[in-house]
Amino acid sequence: MQAYESGRRYEALDGLRGVAAVGVMLYHIGGWTGRPWLVGHGYLAVDFFFCLSGFVLAHAYGRRQIGWWGFLRQRLTRLWPLIALTMLAGATVIIQHRERVPEWLILGLLMVPRLWAEEPGFAPIFPLNPPAWSLFFELAVGALWFPIRRLGVLGHVAMIVLLIPVMAYIAQGMGGVLTGWDRATFFISFLRTVFSFLLGWGCYRIQPFTGFRAPAWLLALILAAILCFPWTPLNWVYDYVCMSLVFPLIVLAGRRDPGGFQGKLARVSGAISYPLYALHWLGWELMLRLFRALGGHGYPLAFAAVAIPVILAFAWAVLKLYDEPVRRRLRRL
Repeated sequence: MQAYESGRRYEALDGLRGVAAVGVMLYHIGGWTGRPWLVGHGYLAVDFFFCLSGFVLAHAYGRRQIGWWGFLRQRLTRLWPLIALTMLAGATVIIQHRERVPEWLILGLLMVPRLWAEEPGFAPIFPLNPPAWSLFFELAVGALWFPIRRLGVLGHVAMIVLLIPVMAYIAQGMGGVLTGWDRATFFISFLRTVFSFLLGWGCYRIQPFTGFRAPAWLLALILAAILCFPWTPLNWVYDYVCMSLVFPLIVLAGRRDPGGFQGKLARVSGAISYPLYALHWLGWELMLRLFRALGGHGYPLAFAAVAIPVILAFAWAVLKLYDEPVRRRLRRL
């Protein structure tokens, strides 16, 4: 969701969302090709997304006169078209367990996580598009937040204070906060989402009282550096500090809209961020199938260098040819 307030857009925050989406894509490509060093902490981009969503939803709906069903309708209008497309496309490219695809497709279209999987080991809650786990939590936590969006400051602070030691314990026990896509860490991922969302909501509540801002280009470099930082022996400390302190500060500082070319770049980055996140797994699978069909072997850097811009172009094309037209039509219903 793009950042609007009283007719204005937080274009810097939109642009940072695009930086985070690229970070997630490169992190996954690094893992898929045996190069985990590529963007070592790209998974933290999801925590930035959740923090930013808390800020965005608070200023978009915090005082708006709209019912819960109306809120959900608008959120589904924003998110569901790409969810539906990726689930349908995922059903055509998945190779293993073809006999279970109809069940997975129905669950994916309804955004119902697959928590009762019986197979051991890795069991993604959305097998037809594994990154969709964060979209589920985005919808779920937003729906839970809406009825309490006018909660007093003390109640809000109390929830954050209660979660601070809980998230520290989780991060220390797991060596970080790399959770979410599988059923084994489902509840932990829910807490991870709630924590970052509450911090983003808190940023919105305190932003009228601070002039803390920074240029968009500087924030983009900081965010990219955070995501590219290599794994460390104290990885859980790094993850915890980023999600609980650094990302909220970036959101607070990103309220200065860039002008000129930087502004245009931020708008493009924000526009492509959601399609890129939703489609990068599918785009990679399609490119890999083509590479194999042409006789390619392994995962050479040259293939990744071609695949990345193709996935970016694919995401932009889907945005313009499918996502935006479908959302416009849904809003008229």
